[in-house]
Amino acid sequence: MTTSRTWSLRQRLLWMVMGISMGLWLVSLAIVIGVAWFATSEVFDEALEEGARLVLQLGTGSENPSLRNGHLADGRGDTLKLRMYYQLVGPDGRVLLRGEDTPEEAFLPHFPHRKGFATVHRDGEFWRVHVRQRQDGIAAQVAQPLEERLDLLEDMAENLAWPALLLLALLGLASWFTIRHLLRPLEELATRIASKSPTDLSPVSTPHPPRELQPMLAALNSLLARLETTLDNERRFTADAAHELRTPLSALRMRTQLIERELGLPVPQLRQLRADVDRCTALVESLLALARLDAQPLERETVALSALVASLDLAAVQARGMVLECALAASHLQASPTLLASALRNLVDNAVRYGREQGRIRIESQPLPAGGVRLAVRDDGPGVAASARAQLGQRFFRILGTGQSGNGLGLSIVARIATLHAATLHFEDGLEGRGLGVVLDFPGEVPPDTASD
Repeated sequence: MTTSRTWSLRQRLLWMVMGISMGLWLVSLAIVIGVAWFATSEVFDEALEEGARLVLQLGTGSENPSLRNGHLADGRGDTLKLRMYYQLVGPDGRVLLRGEDTPEEAFLPHFPHRKGFATVHRDGEFWRVHVRQRQDGIAAQVAQPLEERLDLLEDMAENLAWPALLLLALLGLASWFTIRHLLRPLEELATRIASKSPTDLSPVSTPHPPRELQPMLAALNSLLARLETTLDNERRFTADAAHELRTPLSALRMRTQLIERELGLPVPQLRQLRADVDRCTALVESLLALARLDAQPLERETVALSALVASLDLAAVQARGMVLECALAASHLQASPTLLASALRNLVDNAVRYGREQGRIRIESQPLPAGGVRLAVRDDGPGVAASARAQLGQRFFRILGTGQSGNGLGLSIVARIATLHAATLHFEDGLEGRGLGVVLDFPGEVPPDTASD
């Protein structure tokens, strides 16, 4: 099974900007070096041409003060820094006069033009040569190693590279800050979406969204509006259907009781019919409860657990000869009083139904180490196998073979109430390693105890 790797839009934008910038930087560096090469070549070629004019002023065996040991000198006799390698070549190609460190063999023994430039290879290196001939056929050949020009370009490239690299680093830093700032509306939109509760289907709004985000925001709000309409229709249908079913079910149960009284005899079929009607009525009541849970807003208050337990109807507990115990280490809980009472009532009813005759039921509460309160209802009945506990809380799921009637919605109501309170619902063993324990972990700070139970 292959898993898709996540990728970052910010990183891709940054790498793309830096890649394009580095590519343009290399191209611009090449252009600058190329322009510098042609510009310096022109300057050097002009120097070679001027050197050739000076060399032609030399007579065979004479000296010229403008040439000193291969260096050009100005009219005042000051030696210039540019070093020239010169030769005075006769018509037969022999070198009549040459400068210091200049090859003994002529650069160009025969040159087809009166003057011009050429690139030759002598003594293991390449030379840039300018040739100028006199009327008598004597030619001045002034040269410069190309390596000297390349060294100058290398120095220029090194001097340009480090500032350019520093500018690239500054560009990368500026691009990172700019991209992060420009993508901040995406992060703000994600934060607003993540902060919405499961029941909040109102449109998502963000101040001054960029033009690129507006279609996505409009599509999301349209989806939320359609989803809210669908859920409203579903809740309305469930509530209306359950409400309409209550009247005929109540009438059917009443008619069954009237028939039993008129006959004056216990009829098993009528008792079974009445039990079926009661089960249908309980199912309708549960559906109504679920519909109300999806519709009503959550309003938290500080609920006294001892008062909540005291308000429970214990008729079913007493009918089965069971004992209800309380161990309330945390006496208060932040929750909706109505919803918390409904959850506790369903948990106790579930423990009564599936616990054992003359058994025990215990309601526990204790503060959690990380804050919050744990509320649990445990019994010592047959319990539920660990493999089946994962399905508890699903709608209409029931454990078969218990011999008890039910509709499988009691724990689903508790699960929904837990979701509304952002509480965690899980199942454990009951009392003394037997039965079932239903545990609700409510988040938040534990209110200070005002009474001990």
